[in-house]
Order: sequence, then structure tokens, then C-alpha cells
Amino acid sequence: MGKLLVPLIALAVSAGVFFGYIDPTYEKVKATKAVDIQFNQALSKSRELQEIRDTLLSRFNTFSQADLDRLVKMLPDNIDNVRLILDIDGIASKYNMRTRNVQIATNTGDSADAIRIDTGATDSVVLSFSVAGSYEDFIEFLKDLESSLRIVDVLSLKFDSTKPGDLYEFGVSIRTYWLK
Repeated sequence: MGKLLVPLIALAVSAGVFFGYIDPTYEKVKATKAVDIQFNQALSKSRELQEIRDTLLSRFNTFSQADLDRLVKMLPDNIDNVRLILDIDGIASKYNMRTRNVQIATNTGDSADAIRIDTGATDSVVLSFSVAGSYEDFIEFLKDLESSLRIVDVLSLKFDSTKPGDLYEFGVSIRTYWLK
């Protein structure tokens, strides 16, 4: 009986040590290894993203500052109503016209917006104003407005011929865009 008791006690102690200490510790080690693998994958992905960022940054640095300024003017990252009005007034002044009766309306979801595709990356503002001048000067003004860097859509044109001489009063509504 003594010969059988010692191996049974040793077996019971080893089972207790295994289930009480070794198995829980082994499970913790497996869980830690799984977390370690996730961290290594995240670190690898981070290195890939840094390489992509460095590549894009080097490509970005190849653009001249003048080109970047033109891009910002074409599609600014905010709406500067005063700058927009001054730019349009600058174009009009080349043809001896001044902008008057300026009104600004933000994107309100009117019927013209139903045609526009909303990507969520841009927003728009409608600028209405009037100018007085000859028909020929107004056509040249519209051509300059069309060829300016700022993206604008002409929404409406109105004219009134009650001015003396060959001057007309032109009402213009345009939509311009900016990045959100």
C-alpha cells in the first residue's frame, strides 16, 4: 500500500500544479503571444503607412508653390466671402464695372441643388450681385469669370435696359464651391 500511495500523491500533486499553475500560466502566455502578434502586425502596417506617407510627401514637395496656390484658389478649404467679392469686383473693374447689391446665400437645398451630386467633401455658396456696363463689356466680364481659377457656375442672368445710353444693369447669380 505504501508503494501505491506515494505515486498517487505525486500524481495528485502534479495534477494540482498543472491545473492550478501551469495551465493558467500557459493560457496567459498564449493570450500574450496573440496580442504580440497583433502589435507586430500593427507595427508592420504603421511602417507601410509611413512609407506611403513619405512617398506622397515627396510627390507633394515636387509641386511648385505657385501651383499649390492656384489649387487653393480654385477650390479653397474655407469660404472667404470678402475675398470672393473682391476677386469678382477686380474682374469687373477691368471693364469699368463695379459690383453692387451683393447677396450671399449658403447651400439651402433649392431646386438647383437637386441636379448637383453631393459628395459631402465640398459645400457651396450662391453669390448674387449686379453690374452696370455695355453688353460687350459684360460678355468680356463673363469670359474672364469663366477663365478665372475659382470654380463658379452661373445660375442666372438678368438685365435691365432702363439705364441711359447703351448701359445695361446686369444681375448675376453664381455658385462657388469650397472644401469642407
